Amino acid sequence: MNSTLFLLALAFAPGIYLAIVIYGKDKYDREPKMILLKAFLLGCFSIVPAAAIELFLDNLLHFENIGIWNIVIKAFVIAGLTEELCKFAMLRFHAYRLPEFNEPFDGIVYAVFVGLGFATAENVMYVLDGGVGIGILRMFTAVPAHYAFAVIMGYYVGKAKFEPKNRMLNMTRGVFYATFIHGAYDFFLMQKDFPALAILTVGVLIMAIRISKRSIAELQADSIFRFNKRLFIKDSAPHESTTA
Repeated sequence: MNSTLFLLALAFAPGIYLAIVIYGKDKYDREPKMILLKAFLLGCFSIVPAAAIELFLDNLLHFENIGIWNIVIKAFVIAGLTEELCKFAMLRFHAYRLPEFNEPFDGIVYAVFVGLGFATAENVMYVLDGGVGIGILRMFTAVPAHYAFAVIMGYYVGKAKFEPKNRMLNMTRGVFYATFIHGAYDFFLMQKDFPALAILTVGVLIMAIRISKRSIAELQADSIFRFNKRLFIKDSAPHESTTA
């Protein structure tokens, strides 16, 4: 019992830590905690449809051998695209519609809470099955990776809400870039023909974190609440109602 509780604590720890980090970075107009909690829980739930779709695609494609192109499809489509689309759906149909989503930086905040919910639910399964070693490894790899993927997606979703003319383009960019980096991360882990290439997973993670830091800094600097002035969003970028 005590060991199970310890493993659960280990599985939750990186997600909670990174949630606190992104919450702290939203320093000019913080989002309501209950909405963030709901986003996190929806992220946890998004692992259910993601797992179902991945299982369906695996059975449908039924790869007879593990060739390089099969790994590409598994990494970029079955894992990357499926998981990022499921997370995007939770972001788009929950937080995106709310009046509290009132500046581009909020796209990053809500996307990260959804992404960390997904990562935490996934982490619980891996850590309970694999033990402390897996928990420590994923604390510094998989969970930060999901955080970075979410920042990248949220950056473009935030822009999409407040740039109506480029809405679909930015949403597509958000899903595409998150999927591409996610797929690259998974590809170098999945391929077994060249074991040394697994080190490139770390390179992808470092690149994703660097991109996420730049994205956060840019939208922080552009915050309409930066100088404690409650500026109104212009008519060209109106708030959407909760019934949109």
